[in-house]
Amino acid sequence: MALVFIRFVFFRFKLPLFVLVGALTVAACSEKEFDPNDAKKSFGIAKEPYDKGHFEDAVKRLGEYKARFPYSQFAAEAELLIAECEFNLDHFQEAATAYDTFVKLHPKHPKAEYAKYRVAESYWEDSPDVITREQEYTEKAVKRWEEIIQKNPKSEYASKSQEMIGKGRRRLAESVQFVARFYCKREIWHSCAYRYQELLDKYADMKDLADEALIMAAKALDHVADAKEKDPASDKNLYHRAMTAQQIREKAANLRRILKG
Repeated sequence: MALVFIRFVFFRFKLPLFVLVGALTVAACSEKEFDPNDAKKSFGIAKEPYDKGHFEDAVKRLGEYKARFPYSQFAAEAELLIAECEFNLDHFQEAATAYDTFVKLHPKHPKAEYAKYRVAESYWEDSPDVITREQEYTEKAVKRWEEIIQKNPKSEYASKSQEMIGKGRRRLAESVQFVARFYCKREIWHSCAYRYQELLDKYADMKDLADEALIMAAKALDHVADAKEKDPASDKNLYHRAMTAQQIREKAANLRRILKG
């Protein structure tokens, strides 16, 4: 089809013959046909665009190869290369899906652990590095890295995963801190207390954040207790409805004791 179009363009506009010949040669080279009797040779043809960094073309050609040689020994490699192409094109969601599918289809493949790591890495690349934005993909990345360590702690990717978990957890913790500060600044005390308590429950190991959380959660709980005493039937204290004002004050006091050590 491409060759027909090229012929039409050149003859329609009466371009020189040598230009037409050159164009036809390029088109022919870029559309090499697979050999139906030689899966290895055909894989080499499908892989050419990838080797040259032409990742969009590579996705197409490798996909064609998979369709024509689904049981070839090179089919799995074609699937992995498609995932690599998507990653290099910054199509991180497509990459995560492709890597994940590869692992599910080939769990014993020598590159299965690599693909697992790349699933997490794809989510990480797609997550915002600013804490003011939703961190859904950061959470997904951390979860996948944790799975690598839990299921195969001796994997060569376990140490890399541990390092990235540290970075991911820090980002998630700072995101929770940002939300907590937002509510405190606006004196929405029940949400302020709840978010700082979340920070303490999930990220107590980060002392610089935990100290602030202890101070501010206790302060916010005092305000919640005040509001509870003024209006016990109020529906504003969403996270502390089942607690009495005295119980809320005791919780605040306990947080202050923890802070003092």
